[in-house]
Amino acid sequence: MPTLLDFTAGVAIGAGGNTLSGGQIVDAVSSGPPVVVHVNPDTSLALSFSERGRIAHRVLPVQDTEISIIGGLSGLFQEMLVMVQQSAMGNNMVTLPANIVWQRNPPFIDTRSGAVTFFRLWTLDGGNTIYGKSI
Repeated sequence: MPTLLDFTAGVAIGAGGNTLSGGQIVDAVSSGPPVVVHVNPDTSLALSFSERGRIAHRVLPVQDTEISIIGGLSGLFQEMLVMVQQSAMGNNMVTLPANIVWQRNPPFIDTRSGAVTFFRLWTLDGGNTIYGKSI
């Protein structure tokens, strides 16, 4: 959730247009993005940008999986953090879309048992152009 708050009406209005109070204001300012966990995904998995702001996806494959990226709203900066964590058995190939514009190189998704790979994705135009960076 973005941290944009509007106090002009005497109340806190979040970026989504909802009136916030008490702990919600603290959460809006200090919380991280929501995490969607994908346990044992099928051979194809669509990861979606959130309706607003940031989102994180944790992918726990048990077989080879092809990831696609969907969603996004034009005119909004949106960010996705992706964590791929191999199972105890490992050896699960994860394929990413070829149309991602990577800063330097695409991430090396380690297939060793328990290995973890992180990368970030961004869009400004509703997912038509997706930028990525290994972290």
